[in-house]
Amino acid sequence: MAPIENVQIAARLRGLLANQGDFSSLAVRLHVHETSLRMSVDELSPYPTVEVIAAVIKEFAVDPHWLMTGDYDSALHRVAIEAHTAEIPAVVRDIVLRNGSTPPHNLRIRS
Repeated sequence: MAPIENVQIAARLRGLLANQGDFSSLAVRLHVHETSLRMSVDELSPYPTVEVIAAVIKEFAVDPHWLMTGDYDSALHRVAIEAHTAEIPAVVRDIVLRNGSTPPHNLRIRS
């Protein structure tokens, strides 16, 4: 199992969100708080939130397992694409729980 680490999640988020606009307009597009978005992609001290992770997964049709671990999972990718937005946080929580009993340091697992 690939470890889940905030720094790597933030790096993948930054890669996905590069050239997508400024934080303010991107937060509106993702329907998240701008502060949550900034915290999730911070280079020095990232605090990714499920809110931002779920929004990016849904908006960009990203495999949640890849976003969380760096490893692609076609079955989970399909589940995420077909899921309703409200179901995505549960998918993310399941990935975290399958990779260890507790979330990675500072990952805010909340809906």
